[in-house]
Amino acid sequence: MERVEDVTRVYDLRDEKWNAVISNGSGGMGKNVHVEFGANEDQVLVWSDFNACLKIWCLNTGRAVEVRDPKFSGREGRGWGYRPSSSPRSSSSTRGRVLALLCRTSGTDVLLLLSSPTYALLSRTELPTTDAAGLKWSHDGRWLAIWDATSTGYKLCIYTADGHIYRTITREPSDSSVHEWDIDGLGIKTVEWVPGNQWLAVAGWDKRVRILSTRTFAPAVFLDHTQSIHLDTSAPVYTEGVDGQGRRSYALTPQAVTPPKAPLEKNETGLMKQGIGLVSFNRDSTLCATRDDATPSTVWVWDLRSLKPRAVLIQYAPVKSLLWHPNDASMLLIQTTHDAPVVYLYTAADFSSGSTAASASVSSHQASGMQQAPDILSLESHIHKPTPPPSGSSSSSIPTKWTAQWLLPTTHQDRDRRKPAFSLAHQQCCILVWPHGKDQMLRFDQNDDDGGEQSDDSLYDILTGRTPVPRLRDVGDGNDGGDEVEGDMDTEMEVDGYGDSVGGLDDTFREKRGRGGGAGAGERGQSVFDESGLDEMF
Repeated sequence: MERVEDVTRVYDLRDEKWNAVISNGSGGMGKNVHVEFGANEDQVLVWSDFNACLKIWCLNTGRAVEVRDPKFSGREGRGWGYRPSSSPRSSSSTRGRVLALLCRTSGTDVLLLLSSPTYALLSRTELPTTDAAGLKWSHDGRWLAIWDATSTGYKLCIYTADGHIYRTITREPSDSSVHEWDIDGLGIKTVEWVPGNQWLAVAGWDKRVRILSTRTFAPAVFLDHTQSIHLDTSAPVYTEGVDGQGRRSYALTPQAVTPPKAPLEKNETGLMKQGIGLVSFNRDSTLCATRDDATPSTVWVWDLRSLKPRAVLIQYAPVKSLLWHPNDASMLLIQTTHDAPVVYLYTAADFSSGSTAASASVSSHQASGMQQAPDILSLESHIHKPTPPPSGSSSSSIPTKWTAQWLLPTTHQDRDRRKPAFSLAHQQCCILVWPHGKDQMLRFDQNDDDGGEQSDDSLYDILTGRTPVPRLRDVGDGNDGGDEVEGDMDTEMEVDGYGDSVGGLDDTFREKRGRGGGAGAGERGQSVFDESGLDEMF
């Protein structure tokens, strides 16, 4: 999906000839500031400039439903969310048919519950908040958390799925936080539902993460961040350094250590850059990574079983995102704000997990008995910065925006057997990275009319059921050209960028183009990736 001011274009990856254009027309409400898919692929959500309206378009009928006065522009899921629903084909939750949306009319915050696909109004609730800052559904879809802005005080409202207030949570009375941090009157900064549907994490301006039980919504665990780091020997502190040649490395830092604070701009105070801005949990709810905005380059990794820090990582640049792998509970992807395409992969040592991939990834660390420094993945040789626009262009000063994201497995069966992969992208390009090497791809020999040459497409024909699986020849049958397993398992990292061919992928698409509009080739709803076997690489 592509957005250009007042025009949104939607493309179908399964049919290169299909596309849709959504235009504001002459009666538009300003530019389109954000677009998202709705409850399914046939619905598109378009936010207008100045929070004037949200339009929900149906690609099948061409009709739209307009909702006036959304409170936020929709970026990063702020102020809206679909109620999760359990999918029988996947262990993860998917979007349901109820859309929760924060609106503000006449100085009052309003919660709207809309039912897809007609988006009829199910419930309209006026909120007791002064200035609602966001909402988030629980993973099981039973609860909806709405919290007030930090400047208005510490207030968290828990609603049921039908829009009724269940509980209002305020900060426990304490004078120590006011004395130490001078944050009297400031409240919640981050809210995250912990996987497992039993806990809710609330990060405040007072450098504390409160983990609430979803049975009573009372605090059960406190994670406190200190100005000076002084931990036991089992929790090391690693500091990233960059030498004069631009080479990056980690060094074990003696404790106690004081991490660098956030630089202050003109007319700013230390109180303005404070509070837990990032909270991320792994899939097993046993590890948690946090970032305090007062020390934005420092990552705290917590062990929720022992309720102690597992490691502290002091990066060279401020931390932008903390992404745990969706299936491997021991892997954390760290992205910082520097201008180079460099990401960091932290692996929790001695981490017991049911996942086979997790056990394999930490085997190299178990011998040391200590948390290892993250792996530094420098991708400068694989992806270049965006091409600068022509001189005099209004966008000539736009900086490079790097975005990293884990790739999810295609099916539930692939969850444990697929090797981890993530994407790194900027405004003009995207690459795929396999930190531990790709999965092995089988390729078979097949005699054709040209004299028995090996067909690159034979594997994909077998995967799609077009041809039967040939009998594998034994290694010792005397044929040097026997069947082999393709894949470099010794490679530390493999990268695939746009325009590069991997495993005969170019031949597959050439064959598809040669067949023209055969059965399924031009039919919307059938993926060309299903025929190419691309999902076998993930």
